[in-house]
Amino acid sequence: MKAPLALLAGCMLAHAALAQGSAPAAALNDKLVAARADPKQMERYLKLGEKTASVCASCHGPAGQSVQPDVPNLAAQNAAFVLNQLAKLGDGRRRHKFMEGIVKEMSADERVGAAVYYASQPARRLPAKDAALAARGKAIYERACKECHGDTGTGSEQVARVAGQHADYLGASIRRYKEGVRLDERMAARVRALADEDIRALTAYVASL
Repeated sequence: MKAPLALLAGCMLAHAALAQGSAPAAALNDKLVAARADPKQMERYLKLGEKTASVCASCHGPAGQSVQPDVPNLAAQNAAFVLNQLAKLGDGRRRHKFMEGIVKEMSADERVGAAVYYASQPARRLPAKDAALAARGKAIYERACKECHGDTGTGSEQVARVAGQHADYLGASIRRYKEGVRLDERMAARVRALADEDIRALTAYVASL
């Protein structure tokens, strides 16, 4: 009976490790709330987050400023929103083959650390290359996006900061919502009627915020 008992013990340990790595969004948010109430704990998370982010820098750039137009900037992104996305990547609700593997290897503390570190980094603002195109995009933004993402695109704890995001990344994301690849009916309803030229104008404006 030793072999079955050893196997059972191994399965229990593996399950415990998986449970730690795939902490639900609520548990992660509880850690974030506690950290915000305790400066020493927040400092610890920031240091851990900086270390964790160094692994992510090859794609998301130093301090969350991505140099790849199809990879999102994470600097100044809302911490609770980042944690929620990490939870979705960890449990399969959001699919991205490369990111899923990385997130599943992260502990709950590493996820919280990364979220608060990126949230603490300054955002980068680049002026619009085509002012007329951005002006047209502003009208679309105010009609379709401002209610959720805010006047200046900074979002909230539940909604992504889009201000200063790469136009290419924003455009690809909008198209995934239109095509139903990313499941969010409210977003899909807002962007479903946008033509390609509308998306180009909208993303030019948002990238300049």
